[in-house]
Amino acid sequence: MLLMNPTVVLVHGAMHTPWIFDPLRERLTARGIASRAVQLPSSNPDSAAAQGLAEDVAQVRAEIKAVDGPVVLAAHSYGGVPATWAAAEEDRVTELVYIAAFALEPGTSMMEWMGGDFPPTWIHSPDRLAVKAGDAEQSIFSGVDPALTAEAVKRLNWQGLHAFTEKLGAAPTDVPLTYVVATQDPALPPAVQEQWALNAAHSLHIPSGHSPHLSHTDEIAALLAEAVARAER
Repeated sequence: MLLMNPTVVLVHGAMHTPWIFDPLRERLTARGIASRAVQLPSSNPDSAAAQGLAEDVAQVRAEIKAVDGPVVLAAHSYGGVPATWAAAEEDRVTELVYIAAFALEPGTSMMEWMGGDFPPTWIHSPDRLAVKAGDAEQSIFSGVDPALTAEAVKRLNWQGLHAFTEKLGAAPTDVPLTYVVATQDPALPPAVQEQWALNAAHSLHIPSGHSPHLSHTDEIAALLAEAVARAER
């Protein structure tokens, strides 16, 4: 039987686009590792077109189904929520990697986790259908190269409200987890990440802000290469 090489499927965080993973994907390609990056429907330049968690899960599942062979599913920040649900539904996922990502319990929404309201620095779209971080340079991209930060901020989309209000429907029970704890994260408290990492078979602590895939790209690529190697075994 012909065994297919594992593919890394990357799921971006709120407001992002797949572009955010370009530096990481370059490192994976250099290691001979195939990768794909999902565009979540909840992130859209048009606030009225930004969708919710259910659509995000469907898109992640479609991306997994499009892969021939096993999948290492890796998610950043909010992307951990649809990735968790998708990993529970798709048996092709061999490992779920959280990169400073939300590892919520089923039945919980992002809004509930945030205490019922958005951070005060976030901006609501004029139609009140979506939000965007108003302090992304400090909260999301702290510690990232200034030029890369400027480009990333320029590319941020509106994030649909339903991504925050819809509850997580399922979580995998038999998929190994890896958690990357960003120890200097101003957006997602490192103490919370530490708690989620306790449920992981593998963990890595990186002295980074909320975007270690941008500030410590080589370390994240190495970690994903290890996950791919485990999938091959």
